[in-house]
Amino acid sequence: MVENMVFGDSFEDIELSPYKWATHMDKLEAIARGEDVFPVSVELDLVSYCNHNCGWCVDPKHMSHSLERNFVSELLRELKDLGIEGMVFKGGGEGTLHPSYAEILEETKELGFEVGIVTNGSRLLELHKPITKNASYVRVSVDGPTPDSHRGVHKSNDFDNIVAGVKEMVELRDSLGQRHPITGISFAMDYSLIEMVEEAVNLGDNLGVNYVFFRPPFFEEVGRQNTMNVKQKRELLATFEKGKNSYKGKMKIFIDYWISDSESEYFSSRGDSPRRGKYMQKGANGIEHVTERCLASPLLAVVAANKNVYPCCNLRFIEEWSIGTLDYGSGNTFERLWHGEKRKEIIDRTHRIKCIGFCTHPMSKYNEVIEYLRTPQHHRGFV
Repeated sequence: MVENMVFGDSFEDIELSPYKWATHMDKLEAIARGEDVFPVSVELDLVSYCNHNCGWCVDPKHMSHSLERNFVSELLRELKDLGIEGMVFKGGGEGTLHPSYAEILEETKELGFEVGIVTNGSRLLELHKPITKNASYVRVSVDGPTPDSHRGVHKSNDFDNIVAGVKEMVELRDSLGQRHPITGISFAMDYSLIEMVEEAVNLGDNLGVNYVFFRPPFFEEVGRQNTMNVKQKRELLATFEKGKNSYKGKMKIFIDYWISDSESEYFSSRGDSPRRGKYMQKGANGIEHVTERCLASPLLAVVAANKNVYPCCNLRFIEEWSIGTLDYGSGNTFERLWHGEKRKEIIDRTHRIKCIGFCTHPMSKYNEVIEYLRTPQHHRGFV
């Protein structure tokens, strides 16, 4: 027995367990049988605008939409009735800018949803109390670990305010004896920030967050020119690893060895990614490239701030991938759109990976499980 170690103490045992898919076996088995299911979680974009201007934002189509408060309540109640378990306030814009953000968090938690938040952190000082009370996880996109490096990416002057907000949130959580929100700070870095990796680790350690997360930016998937060549990408990933291996504290350090499709002939991803699975290899870059289909997309949906519903986080605001617009006054409910003819046509396209050019492979692990369940499952009689 390992001294002082108890299974479940670490969030890697539970919240970020690579076996989390097992809790959704009913839906995975249904999809494998060719049946449709409602999502496990829905990403809800409260606004489509942002107060930062990040050079490699994953949602570059910022607009002026903001969801009405009563619409959000009606949607949340419907999604709860449909069995959706988690709500993620993440993309489209900076959700914390919505004037009713704190109130919406309260309602979401009271309805029984788990709440996830991804934010640029600009309003954490103001909102850290309702966020700490209601969120299961919070990931803050910092990207530059110093005022100058942060300004270079985010084109904003609020680094100190963001850091202070993270610190207040972590200290409040710990003072209340809460496990949640699991809190991390993320760094999407290209080669120009390679000297900042150690600084990023030190920032996370000083703030007392649960983890620091490194990844290269997404480029071609969001229609941007890559700022790194292959040699620089290798050196950057190696520097991420060096920063992780040199750190001896309690905080966790995660690396996403993201490989774009254009780079897949040059790289093999290292290890078995908890989300993207084991097929991140030369010439493959996700099981979807092997099977030429994505079956797992029903597990996730996006409701954007323009009330359009999309089948994947990588497809928001790409209108040919919208399954329809929510309008409770005319009867266009989430359930109606989900079972509608437009979605059937879009699901057919995802089954043929017509969306692969936008894909960051967030569902690859689930696709691996579904593909296995569709096989004869030889040797299932052995343990």
